[in-house]
This record gives sequence, C-alpha cells and structure tokens, in this order.
Amino acid sequence: MMPLAEPDWKRDFADAASRGSASALTAALGPVLGTLPDKQARAVKHQALQLIEAALPDPKRLVRLATGLTQTGDEAAQELAVFLLSGHHAAAPDETAERLRFLAGSRYPAVRRWTGEACGTLLVKQFDSFYPRLAAWSHSPLPHELAAVAHAVRIAAKTRNPAWSRALLNLTGQLMSGAPVSAGKAISPLTLGEGLLASYPEETAARLDAWIAGEDEAVRIHATNMYASAAAAEHWDLLAPGFAKLEQDSSPAVRRAAARARKQLLKRLPPDRSAGSIL
Repeated sequence: MMPLAEPDWKRDFADAASRGSASALTAALGPVLGTLPDKQARAVKHQALQLIEAALPDPKRLVRLATGLTQTGDEAAQELAVFLLSGHHAAAPDETAERLRFLAGSRYPAVRRWTGEACGTLLVKQFDSFYPRLAAWSHSPLPHELAAVAHAVRIAAKTRNPAWSRALLNLTGQLMSGAPVSAGKAISPLTLGEGLLASYPEETAARLDAWIAGEDEAVRIHATNMYASAAAAEHWDLLAPGFAKLEQDSSPAVRRAAARARKQLLKRLPPDRSAGSIL
C-alpha cells in the first residue's frame, strides 16, 4: 500500500481529532506509520500530538479522546494517549491517573516505558498531589504497575530535591516489600541505586542499614541487589558494613543475592578499595 501524501493524512487526522474519534485517528495514522522507519515515525507522532491539541483546545475533551485512544489496543494510539494524559492531567486528575495506571500494564513495552516516564514527570511537577496516587499503586500485585512507580521515583530522585528524599525512600521501601522478581531490576539497581543512592547517598545509606536489619526478606533481597549498581561502588565507603551483614544473612536467598552482587562489585571497585572489605 502506498503511503498517504502528507497533506492527506494530516487533513484526515485533524478532522478525526476535531470529532474526538479515537478509531478514526487510529485509522488515519496507522497506514502512515506503517511505511516509516522509527526516527521518522517518532516525528510523525509528535506532529500528530500537535494536530490533536490544535483541533481540541478543550482539555477535558482531550482527556476523553485520550481515554478512547487508551482503549483501542493500538500501540501508536496508546503512546499518544500517554502524552495527552500526562500533559493534561490537571483537567481531570482522577481519570488521567487511572488511565495511566492502565497503560502501565500495556502489552507494548514502549507504552509501558513512556508511562513510567510520564509518571515521573507528573511526580516532579505535582509532587504533593501525585505522590499519594503512586503510594496507592505501590501496593499493587502487578509488576508493571510497581515498575511504573519505581521509574517515577528514579526520575524524581534525579532532581536531588532534599525535601523529597524521605518520602521517596518510604515509597521505595513499600515497593521492595511487595515487589515480585519481575519488577526487581527497576527497583534495585535503577531506582534504589542509580536514583536514590546517587542523589541522596547519606540518607539512602542510613535507610539501607535499617532495611538490612529488618525482618522482611524481600526488602533485604532488593537491598542486596542494589549493591550490583554502579552507584554502590561509588559510595562503597558508606555501604561496606551493610554488605558484610548481608553476606552473613540468615536467609539463603539473601546470601545468594550477595554473592551475585559481589561479582559486580569486584568489577567496579579498585583493588585498593576492595581488598580489605570485600575479598
């Protein structure tokens, strides 16, 4: 099938947007994206967002359209929905948050990734109002929802806002307590290590000491996995005493995690720093 000429797809797309028709938007955009390499497809999606917002200046109508795009099951439509929902969250906070929660479990990895990024952006922009929503999600049994929370925490931590450190560590502790293995990578090396430890080393090290001494095995495993991150090597002087305790933990699962983390630490720590404290 030959692609539509650019004016044709834009005309049809803008018409569908003005009518608030998610199915018509998908029908107009799909044939165009199917003919393009990734870089050009991203540019077209950006143009599509601009066309939608120009055709529907009413934020509440935009949110309704984004809800329809969410429900199509189409990857490009769901990607557009993520950006519309996060960009117009203030128009309908409850609805946009629930739609983003749904998209966190999309069958498309790119949609899940963009959703986590969007949640992080919202947390940074609207910390006091969006944090309680993420705290509620942190109790979910679904790994993709937990991963979205973890990514949001990581993004917020990178601001290094000192007023947020305690709340972000609290939220991460809740994630660690209930997260299945499939969500672990997002939490331990990325959020806890490259996010929180890199931004708040003293506060994170102190919280790690409390987690390591705690009764929750899942928390101790996630804390141990964090030692495989590059940030752990950078702050080894703060973390070495805790790692020694983990290597002697009563749980075989924690000790196995410590053995795996040791291999990564040995790759990253200079010999003069590792010889006396990890070998």
